[in-house]
Amino acid sequence: MFAHICAVGDCNTLGSGNLRGNSYPERIGKKLGAGVTNLGYTMATSREGKFLLRDFTGTSDCLFIQFGLADCYTTCKYSPYVLYYPDNIIRKPLRSIVKKMKKTCRRARLFSRLGTKNVVSPEEYESNIRSMVIQVLPNPVFLVDTLPHHEQWRNPHIQKYNQVLTRISRDYDQCFKIDLYDIFVEKLNNYYLDATHCNDAGYEQIAEAILQQISLFNSPTALK
Repeated sequence: MFAHICAVGDCNTLGSGNLRGNSYPERIGKKLGAGVTNLGYTMATSREGKFLLRDFTGTSDCLFIQFGLADCYTTCKYSPYVLYYPDNIIRKPLRSIVKKMKKTCRRARLFSRLGTKNVVSPEEYESNIRSMVIQVLPNPVFLVDTLPHHEQWRNPHIQKYNQVLTRISRDYDQCFKIDLYDIFVEKLNNYYLDATHCNDAGYEQIAEAILQQISLFNSPTALK
């Protein structure tokens, strides 16, 4: 079984509020008696994920990946993107400027005129996730569904990006998709702190689904 788990993802991997440090990776670690490195990062897309994983200098037996919530969000077609990680004194004010610009465009209803796009296109998303998977193979990689959102207009985009994960998982023997969307969409009022973030019951459900998959095989040698 795994001696150490690494997880990379967005706010729902990191844990929100008082659940930070008690998200699904930590719960799985406790059940398995494994060490845990949680590389979850607020507002992160798969773009940041590549850098977060690149900068991880420890060792681990397996990797959990959960990106898509910010990737699939729709924004102005001509809006620039400023990375949240790695961060620096230049990127922080730039993000503030970009946010103000987006708000102005929304208020002026310019999005419909200028067009919209996903923050990270499905094609780039697939490339980013594949690069992370390949980096840690042949150790097991678990691709965790992006969870449905309470803002229903976002969910068709989320489902599309989850389908990308399914496709990737079929291409690698040690890559496993964790299907959660349908489970969560049936209990939107049970598993969330707010419109976006998991509550205690939500993390228990994610941990249980991953543990069921882990139970199907033994861990290979640790990665570096």
